[in-house]
Amino acid sequence: MLKIQFFLAVMISVLMLSACQHQPEASTVQAASTDVVKPKHYRFEGSDVRDAGLGGKDFSLLGANQKTVHLRDFQGKVVVLVFGYTHCPDVCPTNLLTYADAINQIGEKAKQVQVLFITVDPQRDTPQVMSAYASAFNPDFIGLTVDKQHFRELNNVINQYKIAVHKVAGRSSDEYLVDHSTGTYLLDKQGHTVVYEPHSQTATQLTHDIIQLLD
Repeated sequence: MLKIQFFLAVMISVLMLSACQHQPEASTVQAASTDVVKPKHYRFEGSDVRDAGLGGKDFSLLGANQKTVHLRDFQGKVVVLVFGYTHCPDVCPTNLLTYADAINQIGEKAKQVQVLFITVDPQRDTPQVMSAYASAFNPDFIGLTVDKQHFRELNNVINQYKIAVHKVAGRSSDEYLVDHSTGTYLLDKQGHTVVYEPHSQTATQLTHDIIQLLD
């Protein structure tokens, strides 16, 4: 009999202790279950390529005066990647002119945008050549290349962004063209590749997409 009374006393104590524990209010539980960060919704003029597996890695190339430039140097800015070369007869200057126009349209916020012009012709495009060429379109544009010992590093960057490159022989070893992909990329402030812009985009369309990434 004493054992039964003792057992009942213990059970009553456990139930009372459980009842005294703090129970989350229904509103708190509901808030926790619905407080989920949703991916930002964009309406781009270009193609949303966030799920395409492009880029995603830091890279190091040569800028003006042989200075090493890393992609991570531009964290907190929207980065534009333009692939091309200084002997390009039409596509490359058109892309850079269009982005120069877009930067002017953006206005004050353009300080948060960095255009990088990456060569696909490192044999002729030295750091000095690339720097002079890129800055001719806008003083803040940066031209990037590699020296002859680091062609592999440049090829890795080209492959990360699935840029097709094909050298077309000319009349001599120094006179040739380079066929290459003509589109450009927009990277968000965290360095993620977000938008593919075809060569046909206007400055107004580029401005529209860049501003979305700036907001």
